Amino acid sequence: MTGNRKIFGAMGIGLLLLVGMVLFGFPLYWMIRGAVISQALWLKEPIVWIPAWADVHLTEFANAFLHPEYRLGRGILNSAIIALATMFFNVLFSSMAGFALAKMRVPGRRFWIMVLLITIMIPFESMMVSLYLIVARMGMADTLAGILLPMSASAFGVIIMWRFFQGVPDDLIEAALIDGADWGTILFKIAMPLATPAIATVAVFNFLAGWESFVWPMLITDPHSRFDVLQKIIAGATFESTAGTSGNTQWPFLMAMALIAVMPVLVMFIFGHKYFVKGLTSGAIKG
Repeated sequence: MTGNRKIFGAMGIGLLLLVGMVLFGFPLYWMIRGAVISQALWLKEPIVWIPAWADVHLTEFANAFLHPEYRLGRGILNSAIIALATMFFNVLFSSMAGFALAKMRVPGRRFWIMVLLITIMIPFESMMVSLYLIVARMGMADTLAGILLPMSASAFGVIIMWRFFQGVPDDLIEAALIDGADWGTILFKIAMPLATPAIATVAVFNFLAGWESFVWPMLITDPHSRFDVLQKIIAGATFESTAGTSGNTQWPFLMAMALIAVMPVLVMFIFGHKYFVKGLTSGAIKG
């Protein structure tokens, strides 16, 4: 009976995973399908679920990059700069703050940790006006620095790194101090190499935050600025494309642009998911 229960349990879990894969994978398949077919095939009834190989083409991807109005290449470059800079600064500052909270004598440590936990629950939208006024009065409106400053540190990243560094043996830190190492050397040459899973977790989350950033760059930059982010371009293309009748909406073109926006995220998660999962299940819960 025990063996049968294990078999049925495994079958049940497999069925649930299959259902989840279909539910979450179908939108991605629909986007890929839409990006590689023509407008005529998109509008054809009944729906062609699996297009023939002869109907598959990459024309819409070329159109997306060559369209003179949307400047997709510029938008990808700007979004990549924001995403990579956001990831770098968050890893750096989260590691420094998390290490200080975990291993150094910080006055009011419990209070600051509680503040960090509270700020995680505060939505970004509720702070946008205050952030805008601060950044504008600092003279950084409509600049790359103005976009990056509020995104350069996150309470979530600090908490992740703090929990991981708590698991680093105190004896290791004390031995390094006895040998004459300063706190910077201990952090960058001893603690951070041990924190690869936690760093990967913070890096993935903040790369996604930077890559998907839409509201804040639009708020802090001039509406007529050429500093376009990818999401702003896609939103503009969608608005213009869907302004007419449904039959005139260029869905393959929009699907191609959306797929271009999704690809870096998928690639990063595919190659970094091992460290990402390990960081959440190991470093993030060490006590």
